Amino acid sequence: MKPFLGIALLAGLIAGAEPAAVKGERLVFRFVASELANLTFELDAMAGLSGADGKAYRALWEKELRWDREDDRQLDRWKSLRMQQRDGGQRELDRPNVPWPPNYAGFYGQELGLDQSVRIAGFQARSMGDYAKRLQRVVERREADALVSVVKHFGPRFGEFWTREGKGLVAPKAEGFARLVRERGILALAERFVVFTEAQLPRRHGVWFYLMARPTRFGKDTMATQVQSHAPVEMLDEERPEDKLGVIVHELVHHFYDRAPLGRHMALIEEFRGLGQPWRMPAYSYLNEAVATAAGVLVERRLRTGADFVRWAAHPRNVYGQPWIAALGVAAYPLVERCLEGGCGLFTGFAARYVEAVGTALGPRVEHPHFRLASRILVLDNRALRTASRLFRERVPSIMHATGWDQLARFPDVPVVMLAVEGEQANMLERIGPGRDVTILIGATAEAVEREVERFATRPF
Repeated sequence: MKPFLGIALLAGLIAGAEPAAVKGERLVFRFVASELANLTFELDAMAGLSGADGKAYRALWEKELRWDREDDRQLDRWKSLRMQQRDGGQRELDRPNVPWPPNYAGFYGQELGLDQSVRIAGFQARSMGDYAKRLQRVVERREADALVSVVKHFGPRFGEFWTREGKGLVAPKAEGFARLVRERGILALAERFVVFTEAQLPRRHGVWFYLMARPTRFGKDTMATQVQSHAPVEMLDEERPEDKLGVIVHELVHHFYDRAPLGRHMALIEEFRGLGQPWRMPAYSYLNEAVATAAGVLVERRLRTGADFVRWAAHPRNVYGQPWIAALGVAAYPLVERCLEGGCGLFTGFAARYVEAVGTALGPRVEHPHFRLASRILVLDNRALRTASRLFRERVPSIMHATGWDQLARFPDVPVVMLAVEGEQANMLERIGPGRDVTILIGATAEAVEREVERFATRPF
């Protein structure tokens, strides 16, 4: 039995810290250091339900917070409940048929799922009672009570960590973010992106950034993401607000992009389709990321001296870890900056200039097969090729990857990747039909096809 150390968490508990706020004409930024947000974030990470490094948080618990078998049972309970919410809660949307896959999550309902609503309840709750009330607005009381009981199980020991280290790691940084945003004009920059993307937002739209304490001694891989108007941001011990501000604005601009009117997005696809450059589809596929990356670059411009910025931008991995996104973000940011000053927007006068800028920046790399397959449909008939299919998805970068024959009719213009064992290709090509852009990876055996996938995946950028 674990000792109870009298942590205030079970008393009603985890009183939320007041956020550091910065208010503008269109937006209000709030930077939050919350014990309960950190704990629910860690539980999702350890359960494998987020992009965060769950192994790092598990190491913290095992080495310093007395993990035992009951903790395994409680985490399994959490995972089971949260998986039900992830799998069963996404809202079905009535969306038009489109020849190209739209490049934003909102089209597919991914910003409306029950999973996100439950995550946000944990982020926003200021006490356990408040957490229970917020959960009961989105799930049945039985589920809400079960989630609360898991958090109560872990709460006292997490309170030890929070009091000893976690709060001190992130609370001063919340104030540091707010000060930096005010001093460097970052909120004003973000508000110009609201106009640029035509995001449909309420006046003085609130955006919450939840700072997650991530001890460096358990690894240095961190993440930040946007969940509607809420953003968890992992912070290492030594990281400063300057180190993460470009990242969180990048994620925020994705949120703005999602909130543009559906009709504008559909018209933008048709505008891209009407352009003449052969690389217009992959350029469109990466557009959302290119615009968000351009936003991050413009933040860095405001944080760095001229010479330091030039050095920083010269290294693509500083800009973004994925090379195509880095290249397109650097290509797009001067054009985006001009548009922010007036005269054009994402849906007015931007597409043609952006596609031209992509061609200039990439040069002959616009013909690289990985770029061409930024959006793709993978098909196979042989079940033995499922490993090859998984390898292709994991190793060849993309914005939209779909698997299955039914996707061909859904997206008639999208390139096709065909995996086949020798002797199967003729029938498969007949099923695909004429006129499609098809990449064929074929071998005498399933293992040979896997080797072909590896060779394709390692083609130089």
